[in-house]
Amino acid sequence: MTIQEFFRIFGCIMIVIYLFFGLDDLIWYIWSILSVHFGKDREGRLELSFEELRDTPPKMLAVCIAAWHEDNVILDVITNFLNTTDYPKSMYHLFIGVYPNDPSTIEAVEEAGRRYPNVHAVINCIDGPTTKAQNINHVIREIKKFEAANGIRFASLTVHDSEDAIHTYELLTTNYLIDKHDALQFPVFPILEMPTFRNFFKQLTTATYADEFAENHFTILVQRRDMGAFVPCAGTGFALSRRVLESFGDEPALPSESLTEDYLLSLNLYKKGVSLYYVLNKLPRVLPNGKIKIDFITTRSLFPSTFKAAVRQKTRWTYGITMQSIGIRDIFTKEKISLAGRYSFYKDIKSKFLNLLPILGYILAIYVIIAAILHLDPFYTKGSVIYYMSVIVFIIMCLRQITRGYALYSVYGLRSVFFGCLLPPLFPIRLLYGNIINFAAVVRAFMMQIGLRHGKKNEPKKGEDQNEDQKEGQGEDQREDQKEDHKNEKKKTAKWAKTDHDFLSRDQLRQYRRMLGDVLIVQKLITAAQFRDALNKVDKEHGQQIGTYLIENGIITEEQMLRALGHVKHIQFIPDEIVEKLDYDETAGKYDPDMLREKKLLPLTDEHGTMIIAVCNDTSDKDLKDFEESNHLQIKRMYMMEEYMMNAISLLGKKRDQLESLALYHKGCLSYEQVILVGKFASMKKVPEKSMREMMGIMK
Repeated sequence: MTIQEFFRIFGCIMIVIYLFFGLDDLIWYIWSILSVHFGKDREGRLELSFEELRDTPPKMLAVCIAAWHEDNVILDVITNFLNTTDYPKSMYHLFIGVYPNDPSTIEAVEEAGRRYPNVHAVINCIDGPTTKAQNINHVIREIKKFEAANGIRFASLTVHDSEDAIHTYELLTTNYLIDKHDALQFPVFPILEMPTFRNFFKQLTTATYADEFAENHFTILVQRRDMGAFVPCAGTGFALSRRVLESFGDEPALPSESLTEDYLLSLNLYKKGVSLYYVLNKLPRVLPNGKIKIDFITTRSLFPSTFKAAVRQKTRWTYGITMQSIGIRDIFTKEKISLAGRYSFYKDIKSKFLNLLPILGYILAIYVIIAAILHLDPFYTKGSVIYYMSVIVFIIMCLRQITRGYALYSVYGLRSVFFGCLLPPLFPIRLLYGNIINFAAVVRAFMMQIGLRHGKKNEPKKGEDQNEDQKEGQGEDQREDQKEDHKNEKKKTAKWAKTDHDFLSRDQLRQYRRMLGDVLIVQKLITAAQFRDALNKVDKEHGQQIGTYLIENGIITEEQMLRALGHVKHIQFIPDEIVEKLDYDETAGKYDPDMLREKKLLPLTDEHGTMIIAVCNDTSDKDLKDFEESNHLQIKRMYMMEEYMMNAISLLGKKRDQLESLALYHKGCLSYEQVILVGKFASMKKVPEKSMREMMGIMK
């Protein structure tokens, strides 16, 4: 057999395989389009209403991060999360799972805990690294103890990675959706610099992640959700409702034996009839130039920037998903799984084989180019069956690039489409390089599987896997946990191949923060044109604030401004109907009422050495600072309308009705912010305060 005959046969086989998989994807795409147009559930395709998010009573939420050797980033991650999340700080807690043999990370988390009372270091009962699943399972057990000790009830648990930039409105959205869905998955999009020719090769590896995640999380996961197919968990940015967590009883929620515990968890839930709801929702935001951009409520994350790190991470994904979690038997399982669900199982299984094909196709393409240069006989005769099959494959390939380009445009913009899909046309560099990474990862995963089947140990590499010695617990509960962890660890076939992380600089993080214009526009209080016009007219020379200008010109009211500022600065706004029901006489009564009126501030209470003071839009920072320094106080602000502040000062010493929850505050059972929230939403929903506390998970 000549080389030409070999490549002709090889080419025929490749064309048939490409055509089969191409038509398979085309059928899936058409099916998904029909599901979108004729499906019943259209909630995920609509923009969220910020009013609905804001007016949903906030429930107690738990957030978990598993950390191993993350001392260089974890404090920045925590600080950014707490300073940007638009959710009452008293209504969520952040639990960081750390290991006893990682003192640097423990110290960083405990430092955060000293700054923020809702941050907690959860030290594992055994040395690390274990699997990520074991770490999170241990955190879940400790969260249950935390609930019992503090008389609260978390409505959900959200899991994030230690390098995530978490969206400002994620917890607001979780709070709104978790009553409707048992499990949520938010999109995950890699953080990518604006691509240029100068940085093209510098961020080439990370850009391949951006291409793939844009396609998967903008298009494919939406298709799966709309078709009722299996939506896999992404490992970060997902939330489990209390109903799901309680369904596991005393059993671990996440399967510790898998390297992709997230995928296996979502697979097990799907088989039980619990679908992961994919949250591709969006809210408008204003750019620095005043233009409006549709912004997805998504997790932004840093991904590997080198070939070696990318291959290592994708090897773990390939092995954990297609070799540990799912197999051919799942397609034909006797469980009540829809046709779309079984089809999605098949697509996940075939991915490991599909990632091998492009490299073989490139070898064939190289031969075709060489044959054309050397004027050899045509590869296939024009008009033959295999010729037309090749044309169809080419058309399908172009369609695939168009759909990827649209996803890239929707997530990253037009410039990313050029660098991702059109540089050069037909065979873009990023696509070729990404296929090489995926090929290497699949080959390595197969080698790992073969090695494990033959009883060979995967020797951990420095910085990747570490030796996992067991550690004796310090107490009865820890010993019980340790027994469970030992039992789970024995089942493991591979260890946590952790990716080393960095975090964003302050300048990079600034683009993800929400400013006053964002909140005003997202609440539809002003238009983008009005905001741009106000920015141009505000008297900056004399220090006029944009909020003051908007109020003085009748564009928005004082209440609207204070509510918006509350969302931007994460400061509680006290509604008018709550003001007169507060017990502030003892604290405010220590000061001259005329001075309080002049400075436009109202001391409310002393909470653990910090005085909570109500301020209005016209309260000057200088007056507040003078009051703080002259009285040697540490101050925490809350917003209040000026009219009601003046009225509250006039009621000092007079008998009036008070919020029922204040009694629990004085006993140390609730925070002052929680008292305000309970009173506000009990009044809004017209229910007793006790019922509202139960609804919010404040059980005391």
